[in-house]
Amino acid sequence: MRQFLYYNQDSINSFLAQIEQGLLLKNESEETQEKSTSKAQESQANITGDLSAKILGIGAALQGDIKDTEADTEVATQMVRSIQEKALHDYAFDRVLDYLTCNSIINNESPLIGDVVLIKEKPTFLDFNYFQALFADNGAIKLANEQTKKQIEGQLTELRQSVPKGQSMPEIIKIQIKEIESKMKNAEPERKEMARMIEAMRNTLPYNRFIMTDNLLIPLTDKYLRDDPDIIAFKYGGNISIFGYITNIIDSKEEKKHWNDFAPLYDAVNKIMLSLFKEKEKIFIVHPIALYYS
Repeated sequence: MRQFLYYNQDSINSFLAQIEQGLLLKNESEETQEKSTSKAQESQANITGDLSAKILGIGAALQGDIKDTEADTEVATQMVRSIQEKALHDYAFDRVLDYLTCNSIINNESPLIGDVVLIKEKPTFLDFNYFQALFADNGAIKLANEQTKKQIEGQLTELRQSVPKGQSMPEIIKIQIKEIESKMKNAEPERKEMARMIEAMRNTLPYNRFIMTDNLLIPLTDKYLRDDPDIIAFKYGGNISIFGYITNIIDSKEEKKHWNDFAPLYDAVNKIMLSLFKEKEKIFIVHPIALYYS
């Protein structure tokens, strides 16, 4: 069974509407308030009876209780609606995935812009909000650097004290001291440079959260995440199925012709996105439709 971390219902509905030549939005219609109430009670009986006993573990005893108060009735109705919506979402996703697979529309080997891809990888979550706080002047990296500096100063003292009085310092110890002093000297400038780079990226790129694989950069929209956006990078790991389509290909070797004065500005943005990857000359930007465990 799939466990969705991210589900772009708009994109799935667009695919499904093209496949089915229409879109199923509801699984029942209501003509009058009386019918609506009747159907709600019938659904409540189902959810609090057989279904609740099997899925929710709350037993059939609630079947009578839910009619006692409006609050309980509203809760049961919301439970029914939630299950119905999830069932529709799962049906829509399965229908779209089956259609794309059977018609060989998914192209993982040599995708072009507009091609659909489905890969399973262990991605890196990139959250600019988190990393900006991490490298800030009052962040964890600066605190770690200060603690490291104290440890290094202690190591230097030990190295100097290891040389007997009256003897010259061995060359190997001089080299070790030089390396340690260099590491201590460069730690804070490197932190500031990283903080500056993250700030520049955040101000340039229109997204705060991304997923990175070996050669894919996948921007995430918070409203499609099935969990709290602020904790998703820490909560999830391992191999995740990534379903989406290519919206851009950034190739450092490609010669580009500019037909207006604004196009070169986007080249600068592309370079920033390419710089997120280590020694990569070509990356793919993916519009995500779903991220899930399976």
